[in-house]
Amino acid sequence: MTAFHIDCEMSYDVVQQSLFVFNLAIPNSSQQRVIAETITTTPATAYDEFRDEAGHNRFLRVDVAPGPFTVRYLATVELQPPLIDVDAPEVPLARLPGELLIYVRPSRYCEVEAIYGFAVRKFGNLPTGYRRVQAICQWVKENVDYQTGSSTVNSSARDVLANRAGVCRDFAHLVIALCRALNVPARFVTAYTRYETPPPDFHAVVEAYLGDRWHLFDPTELAPISDLVRLGIGRDALDVPFATYFGSAQMRRLSPMVLQAKPGETLMTLQTEDAGIVLSPSAPVSGVRA
Repeated sequence: MTAFHIDCEMSYDVVQQSLFVFNLAIPNSSQQRVIAETITTTPATAYDEFRDEAGHNRFLRVDVAPGPFTVRYLATVELQPPLIDVDAPEVPLARLPGELLIYVRPSRYCEVEAIYGFAVRKFGNLPTGYRRVQAICQWVKENVDYQTGSSTVNSSARDVLANRAGVCRDFAHLVIALCRALNVPARFVTAYTRYETPPPDFHAVVEAYLGDRWHLFDPTELAPISDLVRLGIGRDALDVPFATYFGSAQMRRLSPMVLQAKPGETLMTLQTEDAGIVLSPSAPVSGVRA
């Protein structure tokens, strides 16, 4: 079992009274356990926490007055090593748990119908199961350039397939759409993780349902899947933006820092004056940026 420290700080200039909904807090699951955590805001502002309908995701809601505003989330979390079964089979739709059928349907950023023909031609005759999902991820890794600034918050799987460039959320959307086109349930996962390049940011990966459970895949290969701390789960990025606001505000800085913990350590401060990403005035405020 491995433990990680999380120190995530996000700063805004709030123009008018605005309601923020943050997806920054780590949920407990069979794969991970939060040992300790704190949530602070500057200036100090009351907030409440709620979960989505499925209970997967934790959301923080805070009503913010005009002026500078910062939210900071610190946590220490233990991860179970991921179980990898390369022989895990695909599940026929007739035997799939009914609540998972939503993950074979089209969604906002994963237009299954638009890429169905390509998916069947390219991957339809491959051996089914874990290895076919792995082959899809490998094809995306080899045929789509990881290029910051090549896509927008509105880019979809069809756009990425056409342009052959994107960032991690785009890689994830394309893999999800290709899997769903082949009747493999797939969903979007946001995560905290460590990687050298690009600069520290939230990460987006994929889970595919094979055999009797969800299996994690990272088509970017930016970080080992053993180092991914799951944050949000949804049909695509629309369900799990790290921040959504209702009002008028501009993000100034984003800094989700991650460090492997030593035995007995909890809630380590990782932020420094030059840590994170300083955003331009035109940068988006909501959505998974990575």
